[in-house]
Amino acid sequence: MSILNMTNDGLFNVLIVLVRALVSFGPKPRSELLKACGEDLVMVESRQLNNTLTRWTELGLFEVVTGNVAIAEGHRAALGKPADVAEARLPKIVRMIALAPENNARFWGSEGNKSADLSRGLSWILAQNIYTIDTSSHAKIQLLENDQIPDLSQRIFGNDTRWNGLRTWMVYLGFGRTGSQVTVDPTDALRDALSDIFVREAILPAAEFVSRAADILPVLDGGEYRKQMEAVLNPAQWSAPAEGRISMSLSRAIQRLDREGLIATQQKSDSEDGITLQGSSTDSWREMTHIRRLPLKRAK
Repeated sequence: MSILNMTNDGLFNVLIVLVRALVSFGPKPRSELLKACGEDLVMVESRQLNNTLTRWTELGLFEVVTGNVAIAEGHRAALGKPADVAEARLPKIVRMIALAPENNARFWGSEGNKSADLSRGLSWILAQNIYTIDTSSHAKIQLLENDQIPDLSQRIFGNDTRWNGLRTWMVYLGFGRTGSQVTVDPTDALRDALSDIFVREAILPAAEFVSRAADILPVLDGGEYRKQMEAVLNPAQWSAPAEGRISMSLSRAIQRLDREGLIATQQKSDSEDGITLQGSSTDSWREMTHIRRLPLKRAK
């Protein structure tokens, strides 16, 4: 099982179809669900439907109750209804499932790693210099990975299938943007996590904001998966940000959310410990001691 191997483990757009069908029609026997999703149609790959349903049942999005496939009870209310609402909420739910500890227990395992290959891939690419990394081809990515990860058993991609899988999933899950090249950018994922980061608080010390973000999204700076990945990188080919500095990818997300008016960064005192954002160079971009959540603007 390998989330990045889309041929064998399914596509996110197929996952959307399955979720929409279950939200619209309710629990169904597997054969009826697949038929409702177009299994019998010539233009539909029935193998993808089967594989996607199998994998995301194993990961915990779906469950089988008295012979019927259903949205797992723990996610039903979060997805909600109607189908359009469920589809809009699905990336956050899928992200939470994919990053859950139980689906990453075999973080370095080649077999039975559930979604750990995705977590490794995200952790690696979010740790890079996002302004110089060339995401135009697997060959370019492979050269960089080979330089940074000496142990063959710890490499992520191996072939273009898994690289294409990461490109696809990172955009859907809010860690990247499409274009002529994939742009590494966790803004959407961080935006979705703001309520869970702040909870009932309106302002947090900047370091606490980063720490809470890492608990929710452990592929970000200081997160458990990120730390495991950074520990195996060749220090001659990759350098961690200096103490108090945030990676370029997380810096980009914080900066964009500030510009969107969802958060406000503050430098309250030069004597207080804070964080420093990095832009397109390794020099300081912005310094801050606190991050405040701003109320949502109401449409006029």
